[in-house]
Amino acid sequence: MEPASKRSTVSTAKTGGAALSRDVLWEILLRVPAKPLWRFRAACPSWHSLFSDSSFISAHPALRPGLILTLAGKNDVIHMTDLSGNVVRRISISLEAVSVSHPGPLYLLLDRSRVSLLDLDNGAVSTLPVDDLQGRVGSSFEGSYALGWVASTGQRKVLRVVSRYHKRIEQHCHVVTIGERCWRPVASAPLCVKFHIIRRHVAAHNSVIQGVVYFLPHRTYPSFDVIHVENNLRIGTNCVMAFDLETEEWRPTMLPGPPAISMTDKDCELKLANLNGNLAMLCHSHDFHDHHRVEIDVWFATDLEKGVWVKEHIIRLKFPISEPWTFIPDIQLLRVLDDGRIIFYYSGICSSGKPEWRTRIYDPRSKYCKHVPQNGVRYIVGMYTGSM
Repeated sequence: MEPASKRSTVSTAKTGGAALSRDVLWEILLRVPAKPLWRFRAACPSWHSLFSDSSFISAHPALRPGLILTLAGKNDVIHMTDLSGNVVRRISISLEAVSVSHPGPLYLLLDRSRVSLLDLDNGAVSTLPVDDLQGRVGSSFEGSYALGWVASTGQRKVLRVVSRYHKRIEQHCHVVTIGERCWRPVASAPLCVKFHIIRRHVAAHNSVIQGVVYFLPHRTYPSFDVIHVENNLRIGTNCVMAFDLETEEWRPTMLPGPPAISMTDKDCELKLANLNGNLAMLCHSHDFHDHHRVEIDVWFATDLEKGVWVKEHIIRLKFPISEPWTFIPDIQLLRVLDDGRIIFYYSGICSSGKPEWRTRIYDPRSKYCKHVPQNGVRYIVGMYTGSM
């Protein structure tokens, strides 16, 4: 059966006064690159409706995988880039209130030490409420943020975990409902939530799936106590903590991680990711003598309650020597494509002291890593899979 948009929307379009066959027009538009499609939206209402239709997006090869969202240039502009590096759309963002009732996707945006909420439909950006803790994030305090949707109420909430590294790790947790002006304090996590002193990502150490925020415990200081660890051995706890945005409580039971992961391997870095709606754990390790060589094991949780994980991918990378990182690049997975390729990005501080961002597409069949050209990237927001 033909998609609804193909039967109804395309059949009403006309070119040069003559109606084209709906099948012919559909097939023609599927062959048009993504960037011109955005301009064609203004041709007529039927085309605007077509290019925003999920059936057309699913059928178009350039749109189906999604678009990479980056903050680029000296001005506040969001670039929507396809997998070939073409900028499909540029969105100038402005400090306007994001509509609470907006049905489309919202994104957390980190720029110039500010954490804001981004609405891609109109470029509106709302700064999260500022309190005493919010103002300290970026100095001796490290903040981790998670944005999620509560299905039962339709509300969207942000969870904030602020960590202070001192004689003892202090962590304060707060929740705010989008549209409200005050953070609500909630209980701290049962174990110390993983954080990083060098702050480059707004949600580097958590993953949100169906209204639940998942965290890893800190491997060196899981009990909040700053102690000397001999030879920098990170013992840690192989588990996952969960915060329910609906009840605004930490779930009492911690979920077991992949049994095959050794928590005594100090060269192995663990991260969580939301890959196509599934919780995944990344275990990436580097060659101690050559930081440009990295191996990433990607585990998927098939039964999280029982601790059943399956290793789906092994990514072996060698970063170019020409990339002058001063330390190991930080890796984040974005999406697994229908053909099995994996989109990821990594960032690090180069020798000039400025952060650098790179996006790659890894093909597990050929073991080849494709570079996605991007210019002037200041921050990678994530993947956009909605309508144009």
